[in-house]
Amino acid sequence: MKKTMCLVLVLLIGISLCGCSRLAELDLPPLPDVDSIREQQQASQTAPPAPVETMLPLPSPAPLAAEHVIVNISPYSETFMDPQHGTEAILDYHYELPVVYVEGRDQVSNAINEHLAALNETFHTGNDYGYGTMSGLNMYLEMATDNYTYMVNTGDTASASLPYYYGQDVKAVPRADENVLSVLYSTNSFSGGAHGTYVDRAYCFDTRTGERITLDMLTPDSEALKSFLQGYMLSLYEADEGAYYSERIFDENFLGAPVSEAVATLIREGSWYLGDSGMVIFSDVYELGPYAAGICEFVVPYTELAAIIDARWMPTERSGEGSFSVLPQSAVAEGTAQIIDRVTVDAEGEQLCLVAEGRVYDVRISEVSYADKFYETAQLWACSYMENCLLQLDVTVPEGIPNLMLRYTDGTGAKYSLLLSRSGVDGGYTLVNDDIEAVG
Repeated sequence: MKKTMCLVLVLLIGISLCGCSRLAELDLPPLPDVDSIREQQQASQTAPPAPVETMLPLPSPAPLAAEHVIVNISPYSETFMDPQHGTEAILDYHYELPVVYVEGRDQVSNAINEHLAALNETFHTGNDYGYGTMSGLNMYLEMATDNYTYMVNTGDTASASLPYYYGQDVKAVPRADENVLSVLYSTNSFSGGAHGTYVDRAYCFDTRTGERITLDMLTPDSEALKSFLQGYMLSLYEADEGAYYSERIFDENFLGAPVSEAVATLIREGSWYLGDSGMVIFSDVYELGPYAAGICEFVVPYTELAAIIDARWMPTERSGEGSFSVLPQSAVAEGTAQIIDRVTVDAEGEQLCLVAEGRVYDVRISEVSYADKFYETAQLWACSYMENCLLQLDVTVPEGIPNLMLRYTDGTGAKYSLLLSRSGVDGGYTLVNDDIEAVG
């Protein structure tokens, strides 16, 4: 299916470019081949570091269980220049492709990756591969070119805002375990005006079959589930702890309809996911309030859902203790610990290892930026759990300004957020709490 989609994509791009002479010289980037990415990742997993004299004091590596679920996110960006001189940016284009590996379940991995490849091709081409339609890159290139032509012909640089933007990011991997994988996308665009716009969409998959999970699959009585969700969401709105909902829900958006009807419309495919603590249902921007109010979320805890959804979708019990340390790759000798995967943030950077000592869950690696506090800007990697194994990292960390965050959960449910940092004394790498202040 993936190869067929790639062929269709190439044909569609060729047809659309031939139909627009202004874009005839622009070559659109093909989406990456999922199989080749996975082969590269698997090769990196099986290639141990070169043996060195320094040994890492860890327990002997044990075989990894079959329920490991790994998501490695590959970014792609390109800037398209004006067709007249090729000196001015007219469109910034960006997407992220998540590639899933479910250990011991190759058919499941392939099935989920085909879904994700279809989602990316929908974004890229605008065509419907079973998930609806989108604008597509060609449409944004044509709009950006028209905008540039207008600016050149009229000299109106104020109205012709450049560059345009069209991007799709993996906003989060809210859940990845032996039962469920949830992926949350955010599509962002700008084509002039006061601000851009964005749309979030979520997709859940059964990590035992590879199927996409729908509302009807959560329970034998989907109507009872929807009725329960509507009632629970309304109770959250009425309680409004911390004034969260009054800041995001505005009656004038409903044209006289009651709030109960407004929240009921949110119970639809694409606007919900199974997270780490419960089911999250969310609105589109503008749907319940003005743009500034943003997206409104309703979280229904698993404790409330236990009696109504199938037990197969509930998180399993967890146990064990664990923590992380960071070491140069040169300090890890062959056979000391099992390498679970590799994440390349900067191919020219330092080669490090994040070492899981004991058992940890919901491991996430994200890029961060600092503005009064550290904010996650891009998720890079997710894993269901790690136990006495390590993750290889190729990364450059500026001294005093961490740019990478490690998040995980222990067996008690306690959550940890740590920053990969460098010591101001000896320049060595360390993990520090995310409440530090950046310097430099």
